Amino acid sequence: MSFDLEKPNKNNTEDERENTDRWLISYSDFLTLLFTFFVALYALSTIDQKKAESFSESLNKVFKVIESPIKKDYDEELMKEIEVTLREFQGATVKAQKRGLVITLPDIFLFNSGSAELNKDANKVLDKLAETLRKMGGKISIEGHTDNVPIQSEKIKSNWELSTLRALSVLQYLIDSGIAPDRLSATGYGEYQPIADNDTEEGRAKNRRVEIVIIK
Repeated sequence: MSFDLEKPNKNNTEDERENTDRWLISYSDFLTLLFTFFVALYALSTIDQKKAESFSESLNKVFKVIESPIKKDYDEELMKEIEVTLREFQGATVKAQKRGLVITLPDIFLFNSGSAELNKDANKVLDKLAETLRKMGGKISIEGHTDNVPIQSEKIKSNWELSTLRALSVLQYLIDSGIAPDRLSATGYGEYQPIADNDTEEGRAKNRRVEIVIIK
């Protein structure tokens, strides 16, 4: 009685080895991609803000990421409406910045010199702005600014306090005009964020302002 042992098929062995090799290559590629991903995360966690912004801009250029046209049209429409509202108030402006739309109101439209109480004419501009702001959502920051001339007042001790109280006065007016309180915030910067030279009266007049920022 005899048995014939089947010899291994050479072709089958080579096929099995080829399949194994393919699996190893795929697994190696996966590990490489995973390693690259974690290196990128680590790099982003250690670079400073300017480098992060530069990295983001580079990605936008590479992948051609653009702003939503709907958002852009909405900002442009809102800007035009606010520009029309401010047309009669010489010196008042609205500009698009990275943080949002910035409405700048010289203090003469809102306050008497050295005072944080809204004057009798403040409603002329604030009522029109409130009407526009009620139509939209989002957060609104109210920021008070002064020149560098020390304030002469028994009630208010510093320009920083004056700028804060002025921002709060505008905030309260907007709340009374129907703007939801949870949309609003108020900050005073005193003389420390000038937009013009404080060495001239014209420059000081530009620095005495309230900015209403419609945050992006």
